[in-house]
Amino acid sequence: MTVKMVNGRVAPEDALAVQELRTLISNNNNGVYAWMPKQYVKLQGRGPRAAQSRRDYNYPRAYDQSLPLPLAETADVYVYNR
Repeated sequence: MTVKMVNGRVAPEDALAVQELRTLISNNNNGVYAWMPKQYVKLQGRGPRAAQSRRDYNYPRAYDQSLPLPLAETADVYVYNR
């Protein structure tokens, strides 16, 4: 799922969906047997990188691997096993 970002935070129209997903995962982790892997929710920033990178590091490829959430226009929501 992809959500919009505003000033480093999830946009209000998408915030409820992300919060409900986090609550669902948290409740699921509390009821899981000890041998089952726990899960967590991660937001991964997406958007244009070169201009931001040149501004911060004077190098256009600094954010190739990961874009910080405060600089992201959108974010992908992932659920991982711990």
